[in-house]
Amino acid sequence: MVRRATASLDSPAAKVIAVLNAVAGRGTASVSSIATELAIPPPTIHRIANELERLGYLQREPGSRQLTVSEPLINLASSVLVAASSRAAVQVVLRKCSETIGEMCSLGVQVGDEVVYVASAEPQQDLMLSFRAGRKAPLFCTSSGRLFLARLSDEELQRYLEGSRRKAYTRYTQTRADRILADVRGVRQQGFAMANQEYMLHIVGAAVPVTTAEGKLIAALSVAALNVRVSLQRLREFIPELQRAAGELALSFTQTASRPPDADAFRPKRKLSPPPARRARR
Repeated sequence: MVRRATASLDSPAAKVIAVLNAVAGRGTASVSSIATELAIPPPTIHRIANELERLGYLQREPGSRQLTVSEPLINLASSVLVAASSRAAVQVVLRKCSETIGEMCSLGVQVGDEVVYVASAEPQQDLMLSFRAGRKAPLFCTSSGRLFLARLSDEELQRYLEGSRRKAYTRYTQTRADRILADVRGVRQQGFAMANQEYMLHIVGAAVPVTTAEGKLIAALSVAALNVRVSLQRLREFIPELQRAAGELALSFTQTASRPPDADAFRPKRKLSPPPARRARR
């Protein structure tokens, strides 16, 4: 569908942000398709794309001229979500969800082949997991990670499985490509993911997607608990509350995104790095 030119695209900064948004929204896009969508002349899109490539925010798909996002832009998006997740409204939702469930709830985003947890809340208990923003975990063996894998096509997922290194963190870690593929297909069908001691021994977890109204995955909302306290069946009973909270989080992020864009926000940001190791986490 062709988007009509509007006053919001009259400035150079607005055009740059619109191009980034168009590529990120599609996953991959050609110069001509972006020009059609934004109703901007192809030569203008071409110049913007070349500059964004030079800065490292966009790159070309191997063997084609299709544009896609690159790691610096992914890190920037993660930083934006980290900042948004610190807002009081987001923390209130996480805290309410955690208190209702009685376990630690966390919000995670994908950065490369890892999940970066950007916010969390936990109730007061004698035995509780410890979490700090910025901690990372693999995609293939965590409930949050499998949500991000589930949004890939079978072809993309196969490429990921062929190129990824899958360490057995515990005796329960699923490393076989065929089993992971089956698990991810199950996540697509049921709309949530679960993990049973695959990343940390005695830690079970479940996650649901936080999506836009159009169905675009923004983040993963997860719960982690000790298996001596929460069975897998009990974990499934947490899903409706997680889904309710995910809807509130999506609304909060949508309201943040609706604010006027700031071109300065697209300056390169420092990559997230995990803090010193603390107590057990999922």
